[in-house]
Amino acid sequence: MRTFCGRYPGLGRPLLLPTRTPHQQDTLIITMKKRRDNLVGLVLCGGQSRRMGTDKGQLRKDGLAWAEHLQHRLASLGLDTYLSINPLQQPSYQQLFPPESLITDQVDVPGPLGGLLSAHRHLPDADLFVLPCDMIDMDLPLLERLLDIRRQIVQADLYLYATNGQVEPLCAIYTASGLAKLYRAYQNQHLHNFSVKRAIQGLCTVKLPLHGHEKKFRNYNTPEHIRKWQKNTADPVFGTFFE
Repeated sequence: MRTFCGRYPGLGRPLLLPTRTPHQQDTLIITMKKRRDNLVGLVLCGGQSRRMGTDKGQLRKDGLAWAEHLQHRLASLGLDTYLSINPLQQPSYQQLFPPESLITDQVDVPGPLGGLLSAHRHLPDADLFVLPCDMIDMDLPLLERLLDIRRQIVQADLYLYATNGQVEPLCAIYTASGLAKLYRAYQNQHLHNFSVKRAIQGLCTVKLPLHGHEKKFRNYNTPEHIRKWQKNTADPVFGTFFE
């Protein structure tokens, strides 16, 4: 897939936009019209958290679990928000969230990709605004930019941020059509590598530049990651670790 640079009203910065190969016989449509309201939020919580030593989604900040903070962030955008979990997490997450908001892994695919495919299987007509439970530094303006570009550019499969050639596929908007492509690849046993970055290579992707916001995309995988950040800031964002 090729990309080209363009500018669109309200963005003010160059944007990497997808072009489609001639044999696909369609074009990317740019529009400001309101699209069908089928977008929901999804917080990915189903990882094993082996390096952290405890469920990252249930670490605490300001009296709330990390998963709750990310759920609130997506809900503040006006989205009904679900949480992707593995079966062992169901009892503990039912104490924090309504059972109907929990989507348990339903496909035999490890990692975040399994959560994405399970959510698509549960909500096949929905576009998914995805965040991982440990991206606790993420702020609303960056999420709102993704929403804005989704409103302006339609018929893409995926909207995400990228920097230095690297994409951020776990803070992204996946369309139902893009997820259907991934699910068909899973059903046809074409997913030989379960890396999300590998899986999305064939999707029509809109890439927004980060422009100095890389720290907002940090994933906290170990206690040392958290302590290092607390040490380097005068205003610790995590409060008491393991409250």
